[in-house]
Amino acid sequence: MPALAESIHHRRVTEEELGSNASADLAAWLFFQLAADHVFLPILVATFVFSRSVVRHSTLINLCCTWILSGIISSLLLYTGTATGSDPPRGLCTAQAALMSGTFPMTSVATLMLAFRIWLSCTPGKSQLREKTSRTTKALLIGAPYLALAVFCAIAAKLGVAYPGQVDRETRFFYCAVNLKALTIFLNVFSTVMCVIAGGLFVHLAMMQLRLREAQPLRQHSAKVHTAFRIRVGLLTLYMLTAALANLGSLADSGTAFPDIFTASVGMAVFLLFATQSDVLRAWWSYRPFRAPPARRPHARTSSEAHLDTPYPSFDMDLLNKRTDSDVSEKARLDALHSYYAARVRGEGVKVEIIERPQDAFIPGQEVCRSSGGSGRSGAAIEEKKQGWCAM
Repeated sequence: MPALAESIHHRRVTEEELGSNASADLAAWLFFQLAADHVFLPILVATFVFSRSVVRHSTLINLCCTWILSGIISSLLLYTGTATGSDPPRGLCTAQAALMSGTFPMTSVATLMLAFRIWLSCTPGKSQLREKTSRTTKALLIGAPYLALAVFCAIAAKLGVAYPGQVDRETRFFYCAVNLKALTIFLNVFSTVMCVIAGGLFVHLAMMQLRLREAQPLRQHSAKVHTAFRIRVGLLTLYMLTAALANLGSLADSGTAFPDIFTASVGMAVFLLFATQSDVLRAWWSYRPFRAPPARRPHARTSSEAHLDTPYPSFDMDLLNKRTDSDVSEKARLDALHSYYAARVRGEGVKVEIIERPQDAFIPGQEVCRSSGGSGRSGAAIEEKKQGWCAM
């Protein structure tokens, strides 16, 4: 058994090999784990979930969640204060080693599910499935990454128990790992295949989009927005594929910390790619809980509010019924009627012009508009509009 274990043993890089760069490499690795996976991505997920103006498909939210979970698993030694110094407890190291074996396969499958979802919604003949996806398909798109995590964790845990001497922190420096070459090759090849398939879907999608644009130029703003989003997902897929190839290449050259640090930076890349979209930035800008309340501008009083402060002229029924023989008295009676009705109608917020004779309402080339007061008050008005239209 020891001879077999030695023949399949695999290591990445040790602290002695890193030398004076060990502390800086560990700081960079932990920075990506804490800043991206513990702070930035949770904020982005909260924006996707709770903002009414930002809507994203569940596969993208799930991808962010897988990287948050990956950051938590990667930081277990930091939580317990055993990221440096003496070796961590055997149980903790075995648990992290098993979980770490499934983190990159999990995020690779999540990337594939996002790419597949976009490809499915954009492929001619399949776009109608976008709103008709069955619950089983949705559950598969969301649950597949965690299924990959569970499978690889179970395999790594079994191997870790079978070969306890191959589980340590020294041979990976940043985290505990099951240092068996067969397991490392298996999970790296699996992750690379997932990323290659996702990349292939985007290549096929790009070819379809180019043919479509040749036949029908892209003009609608919504179509341009969707295309920009697909480009971002395509860039993420390329970034993930690069990380997978870097991990695969480390099988031949294990004396560098670059694969681990580059893989840890994918979470930050996810945040930068999807947090810089215009609707996300607008949502963050509109939600500023500590901003000073806007200064209240003086309220512009409407004509109706201004007239409500002024008492209406008194009204006497004799103004309607008793005509006078004197021209002076008759003019005074009509002026009183005009003042009363003008105040009443203007009090309702209607711009009016009082006419002296009924026939003045039918001047050629002008339209009239009659209005009566409300809210218990009655009145009549004739508004002239020289453009020939009545606006109520």
